[in-house]
Amino acid sequence: MMLLRIKIGKISLDIKDSCTIQYNGESIQFNSKQLINITKLGEGNFASVFLTKLEHRPDVIFACKRMTLENHGNNNYSSQSDLKAMRAVGNDHHPHIVDFYAALIDLTDGQLVICMESLETSMDKFYPILHLQFHPTSFLLDLFIRRLAKHIVLGLDYLKSKNLIHRDVKPQNMLVARPLIFKLCDFGICGILKDSVSSTHLGSLRYLPPERLGNVCSYGTRSDMWALGMSLLEISQGYLPLASESIMSFMSQMKNGWQPDLPLTLNQHTRDLLSILLRHDVNERPRYYSDILSMESIISIEENPSIDEINLVNYVIQSLPPKTPE
Repeated sequence: MMLLRIKIGKISLDIKDSCTIQYNGESIQFNSKQLINITKLGEGNFASVFLTKLEHRPDVIFACKRMTLENHGNNNYSSQSDLKAMRAVGNDHHPHIVDFYAALIDLTDGQLVICMESLETSMDKFYPILHLQFHPTSFLLDLFIRRLAKHIVLGLDYLKSKNLIHRDVKPQNMLVARPLIFKLCDFGICGILKDSVSSTHLGSLRYLPPERLGNVCSYGTRSDMWALGMSLLEISQGYLPLASESIMSFMSQMKNGWQPDLPLTLNQHTRDLLSILLRHDVNERPRYYSDILSMESIISIEENPSIDEINLVNYVIQSLPPKTPE
């Protein structure tokens, strides 16, 4: 075992190249050399995520996020933020936050490796198949969107209780698992709230609210609420609003009072939810996540999903392309 003190941004962290974790009630020890990549799950500006197994325990599966430590600037910021946030919230086993297992140093590749819970898929891969192959009834699609909204809002509200704001809410960072549960992941640009406000200008551009497009300004949870609204609209209709527009045209329309064309396949209560999340004026969006959780579209959801909901999720997951080895 080797213990290294690494500096990420202004923070020094003691991280080992091996660890012992609890996995399904069992204590398991391993080192970074025993992590075997199965397939790449995703890639961003600062990191790649792999479905990974243990060399000596192929039944132990993780999602491993690998971030190179040699670079500076935003890459260091992402590493620092992701690790701090995962340690702060991922150990608590919140039902709508992806679980954190361990952080290790891969000395061979010079990478920070964050080992997390692996779920079936992300919403950006799920919803195209949902619409193209299954064409759910309006009732079932509406129920699906409302349950997704509830789970993600519960996750965001939990982050807020830790004085954190996600800052990159989008379908790619919403995970889905059987029988029917949704979880937030990817805390690479998660920010600390001071007096419920953050100011660092980060986030995926097409999910940023109008007040943040081209502006450096203070913002809070209402920024994540807008991103959630855009994500729910995208998932419910099967495509991102204004996806065919250039980024400059997109920004111009957003800043100049764009109003969403809400799908009539959703019931009025659900359209009310999306409408209030996508209010152009930041002060007209809900002040607290509890305000969202008390809306009719949310409180009317049965605690346990119906058989039809569970079957729909199972059918879509079974129809996903197989995860092929790298």
